[in-house]
Amino acid sequence: MATETTQIHPLANGQAVSITRRDSRGHKYIVDSGPPLPSVTGMLGHIEAGMFGIASAWTTKQILLSGGDLGAADKVRDRAIADGNDIHDAIERFIGTGEITENPAFMSWYNTVGLEHDPFWAAAETFIYHPALMYGGTLDAISNRFDGGGILWDWKTKAPESYWKYGGSLKDHAQVASYVLALEAMGSVWNPKEAKIAYI
Repeated sequence: MATETTQIHPLANGQAVSITRRDSRGHKYIVDSGPPLPSVTGMLGHIEAGMFGIASAWTTKQILLSGGDLGAADKVRDRAIADGNDIHDAIERFIGTGEITENPAFMSWYNTVGLEHDPFWAAAETFIYHPALMYGGTLDAISNRFDGGGILWDWKTKAPESYWKYGGSLKDHAQVASYVLALEAMGSVWNPKEAKIAYI
């Protein structure tokens, strides 16, 4: 069943735009009752070559580790998605209310990123869109800088052994670049001077 959430995004000219995110097997974004726009993450989903081989090897590994459970990869994937959603929710609550969630992933983020930029957090889980390229997205957070600019943040949950083996992702970098371009093109009140990806 599709759910919809609407946000009002403030613009630098003093106006605002209404952006609705429709969640139904992927996100779609609707700007001021216009046509649904695809999610930038969905568009970038196939950007890296060789991912099929990596995914096949990972699936085989999960089956072997589980003792032959053919659904093991789906279970691990679903748990990873749930963990990622939990950490995103905990960070959003902290930025919005100051609430500290006692779990290891949140505390790792809090001690390395959260405290350093508190009280400069400006927004979290904010809907954006690019009016010319016709895509939408949800950026994880924006913090302000002393010089008046901002930092766009994207949180990625990734197993440490996977990060050390494969490193960051071209898709992740393209995603944050797409968000910065969209904020500029839509005339957002937020104008980040840099973007950072935090692997948690």
